[in-house]
Amino acid sequence: MEKIFKTSEAQRKASQRHRQKPGVLERRRELNRNWIANNRERYNEAKTEYRFKLKVAAIHHYSNGTMSCARCGFDADLDALCLDHINDDGAAHRKQLNISNRSAISGTTIYERLKAIGWMDGLQVLCANCNMVKELRRKRGRTAAEMLEAIKHPTRWRKQPYD
Repeated sequence: MEKIFKTSEAQRKASQRHRQKPGVLERRRELNRNWIANNRERYNEAKTEYRFKLKVAAIHHYSNGTMSCARCGFDADLDALCLDHINDDGAAHRKQLNISNRSAISGTTIYERLKAIGWMDGLQVLCANCNMVKELRRKRGRTAAEMLEAIKHPTRWRKQPYD
């Protein structure tokens, strides 16, 4: 029979007090840095697996278990699937999660935050192609067919005449 050890409330509090002592956090960080430096390959493999599991969990949740694009149904390659803000409010969402700095943001960070706060509403799964088409249409304000028609008839190019 296997024993299951549970951490008591007293043990949790003692551990928390220990972590708050001067130098403990810095020492832990130093030990982690050294371990990573000495075990780089193992660390990279573990991080890759961790990131993939986070993405799978997010895609599974936001696709309602179908693991496919909400628009076209693409499901052949998980790497081609991504999360999309249904109402095009991604910038506001990143600001709300305090990860609005574009140079610091990554998909893993968003997946981590979503999982930590509890999967929020307003997201869907799109394949990379559908996501790009949606973004182009949002920026241009018209479809590719409308753009081709406007090119054929230059007088229709502008949406509004100049004043």
